[in-house]
Amino acid sequence: MRSVSAGVCALSHIEPNKNMLAIRIYIAALTLIFLVLVIANRGVGLLEAVVITCALVYLILDARTDLQLSRGEFRLLQQLEQRVSELRRQIP
Repeated sequence: MRSVSAGVCALSHIEPNKNMLAIRIYIAALTLIFLVLVIANRGVGLLEAVVITCALVYLILDARTDLQLSRGEFRLLQQLEQRVSELRRQIP
């Protein structure tokens, strides 16, 4: 029974951050605008390529971290569901 309450406690601290999607879209839009302006002005140089690459790597790593957190939350929910079903079977 202790592990079920620990799972519920862990789930109560995980809150989906809706602002992160807006921040990701904002960073992606800024990167795209920067790329278009650089290409239209003089072409992509070393500095511009580094800035664009860093922004894209950041977005990929951020999305990966968010996906791992979601997977962990999903596993906790599955364990909780399994424990609840076991408890329901024990009730006469």
